[in-house]
Amino acid sequence: MNLKKKMKKILYLFPVKWINKFYLFYNRIFYPELVERKMSFGEKNEDKIFYVIRPRKNSVEGLMALLFYVIQQIGYAEKNNYIPVVDFKNYKTQYNIADENAWECFFEQISNYSLDEVYQSKNVVLSGINAIYDTYSYLYNKSFDKDDLQKTHLLAKKYIKFSKKAYEFYNKELKHISPQKNIGLYLRGTDYINLKPIGEPIQPTVAQAIEHVNTYIENEKNANVFLVTEDERIYKEVKSNLGERIVIVSFDNYIKNYSERDFLANGHSLTQLGENAHIRGLNYLVKIMLLSNCKYIVGGKTCGSWAACMLADESTKIDIFELGNY
Repeated sequence: MNLKKKMKKILYLFPVKWINKFYLFYNRIFYPELVERKMSFGEKNEDKIFYVIRPRKNSVEGLMALLFYVIQQIGYAEKNNYIPVVDFKNYKTQYNIADENAWECFFEQISNYSLDEVYQSKNVVLSGINAIYDTYSYLYNKSFDKDDLQKTHLLAKKYIKFSKKAYEFYNKELKHISPQKNIGLYLRGTDYINLKPIGEPIQPTVAQAIEHVNTYIENEKNANVFLVTEDERIYKEVKSNLGERIVIVSFDNYIKNYSERDFLANGHSLTQLGENAHIRGLNYLVKIMLLSNCKYIVGGKTCGSWAACMLADESTKIDIFELGNY
């Protein structure tokens, strides 16, 4: 274990509040571009304050991590009576291909104002890392508490709308998948299992997850199991146990023989899920949309499972493993 990992392991022995304060201080010192900034770009909309949500620089965040971050920032904007807009055009993510706002490949803009108009306006605040600590309390962390999920669900319902392309992909899958009748199973492998990133939730084994799934199958004799995973090893193990009950999306691809030493977003293995970043992101989003509509959701704690649980309605049975952190 290198020095950085050793220090991080020590840091995560402290209470969450202390960890958050450390990272707030650390990011302000080493990443000054992450500090919130008040700007003026013109004379339009003098009576309004816009809040431009920027992704973190040089981030390896996947689409659901970005969604969580945006929702945190929306909460902060609401608390301050700002009008939030998402800018994944001037500030890049792994999903940018050309000169576009990558957010709008997957979701609609979260307000009625375009980036062009915002960047001609008098009062503009560029988002900062502080917002994730000053947002609504139920958004501090990816909470799976029922009340926290419901509050987040209502906030997301107000601001988050899927793009036309996402709905097009989603409706195509509905022709052969009926999620409302399924038990959803979300299992992460690859970098989560290989790297065991310090501070991240420990993931259940396939055997542990299937044990839980089987308890629901006893009550739902005719239910299928909708599986979401990026790891071929996990797919094969689940398939060998549950056989014909397993259903997957028509476009599913898996990462084979993952042996990277870095996070998935930084490695060459990611292209096994699709060469085109837009299509890869849309495919992932559609799986989360389907998962959120299942009758049950079983899985480990990740950004993906959180997003599915947050998008689900109150009647969904949520069974997320609480196994501590790596």
